[in-house]
Amino acid sequence: MRENIVYFAKNIVSSLVVIYLTFAILDFLWLGVIADNWYQTEMKSLMRNQVVTWPWLVFYLMYGGVVFVLAVVANRDKSLLYAGIDGALLGLASYGAYNLTAYSIIDGFSVFIMAIDWIWGVFITASSAMAGWLGFRLVGTSKD
Repeated sequence: MRENIVYFAKNIVSSLVVIYLTFAILDFLWLGVIADNWYQTEMKSLMRNQVVTWPWLVFYLMYGGVVFVLAVVANRDKSLLYAGIDGALLGLASYGAYNLTAYSIIDGFSVFIMAIDWIWGVFITASSAMAGWLGFRLVGTSKD
């Protein structure tokens, strides 16, 4: 019994660490390097002078856990492709809800930002889900 608990705990921790690292690295590259000018140009009038960090930290922790449950655990006995598909669907719904809502209620939230951020959400969620699936498998598929 103890061996099973330790085995599954290692799988869970490994998967979550890989999900969080993948999401953080990709989001840093996207927001800090690739698309930084797009967001700065398009959303300058909407940006705070001082960034409030706790909301994005809560989002990252919560979203990574949801990616783990809905895309990794749900597909642990299937191929990597299924984790990617479920991750993409989760990103489509989550980032779609945010971007469509923001576009509909925030004056100055452009169609361009809505579209690229939504596409980004699909990509980063699918990538994080696949990385998490690989992290889950990294520990091994048998308890021996």
